[in-house]
Amino acid sequence: MSSHVRPLLTRSFLFAVVFFGLFLFFVYQMGRMLMVFLSPLLWAAILTLVLSPLQERIAARLKHRRGLAAAIMTLITLLLVIGPAVSLLFVLVTQAGDLYSAISALVQSGKLSEAWEKINGSLLDKILLPPFLPDIDIKGMVAKGIGDLSSGLAAQLGGVLKNFVIFVIDVVIMLIALFFFLRDGKSYFHAFVDLLPFTKPQKEEITRKFIDTFGAVINGVFLVALLQGAMTGIGFALFGLPLAVFWGFLAALLALVPVGGAALIWLPGAAYLYFSGSVLSGILLGVWGLVLVSLSDNILRPLLIGRKADIPTFILFIALLGGLQVYGFLGLLLGPLVVTLLTALVQIYREEYAGKATE
Repeated sequence: MSSHVRPLLTRSFLFAVVFFGLFLFFVYQMGRMLMVFLSPLLWAAILTLVLSPLQERIAARLKHRRGLAAAIMTLITLLLVIGPAVSLLFVLVTQAGDLYSAISALVQSGKLSEAWEKINGSLLDKILLPPFLPDIDIKGMVAKGIGDLSSGLAAQLGGVLKNFVIFVIDVVIMLIALFFFLRDGKSYFHAFVDLLPFTKPQKEEITRKFIDTFGAVINGVFLVALLQGAMTGIGFALFGLPLAVFWGFLAALLALVPVGGAALIWLPGAAYLYFSGSVLSGILLGVWGLVLVSLSDNILRPLLIGRKADIPTFILFIALLGGLQVYGFLGLLLGPLVVTLLTALVQIYREEYAGKATE
């Protein structure tokens, strides 16, 4: 009878335990090494997906010499993306510091109090403000909020300069990774997809959702935010407001948030011009912001996102803010991707397991 009972510790069982134990151990160690360079590697992956169509065109013109095409694209990225981004960083640090100094000087000189008294006795106070608001120190709250914002941003951006060596190393790693991702990224991606334990249609569906969501987020969120930030900065410069680059950058960041968006920057700017005596400039900046900044969001975002990123607005909002909290700035892209891939896996589960369980 015992001859028919299979031993518990068979050769195949021991092999599976040892193999998967070693496999998971080395995957963990590989993950630890990659975590050190996670940020530059993710940026390289994002740039690769953005630049891939142009990379393919250049490779086709060079008779499919992908290495040379990748080197050209990496050089273009260095000259047209990294260089201007570093220059913008220095301008932002300078203007954030100038803003903090200007607000401090205004508070100490008492000019901020005078400006507030003008607004406090205006039509805005008499009609738009509820009766209980005059008892609240709104002036102090606004001054403190703006001061904390500008000083905080200056400190964050200044931290990049203090760690300039680390910043340069990250950029170099990103450029090296970008070259190899552009040259061999397709083979890396297909090798990873082949390892997934799904059917071919399921793999194709996951790949499609990943690519569609990535393109939708880049086009409908990031490009629109950059456009709104640029138009806000241009408007501030045209109508005589200082620190246009700083406010444009801040408008681009706020444009990533579905509620309020860039209007939280250009609307106070227009109100400042109006109540400080530049009535025409204030009205024109308000029209500029309403037409060229905010309407671009309502028109371009649906067109660019379309139906590719099949994420409800509320879930997209949570994914953006949650991703920002968990992953930092990269979370604005990773958050929606996580939600999309999770929904794809849930759909696979429903097709493969939930349906069979009810039969």
